[in-house]
Amino acid sequence: MSKNTTMKVSKKTLKKLHKLAGEIAAEKGRRVTLEEAILLLLEEKEKKKNDMILHKTDEDRKELLSLLEMKIEGAGPEDFKEYDFDDL
Repeated sequence: MSKNTTMKVSKKTLKKLHKLAGEIAAEKGRRVTLEEAILLLLEEKEKKKNDMILHKTDEDRKELLSLLEMKIEGAGPEDFKEYDFDDL
């Protein structure tokens, strides 16, 4: 099986991909292949996905801590009484 494959894209998509590759080349100061541009897009998508997971985890952690700090009526120390073992 070959390492390479052919992928059909519209001329509009190809133009956008070449533009992106040109922007990346300008940033890196060297020529960039279309494959590198595609890989960069895939890496950015994965990074955004990971960032969203971390952001969601932080939000969940804050919500849990706020629930733990919330006061509940009838659950204070004064509401608990010691059991009297002598009443048996």
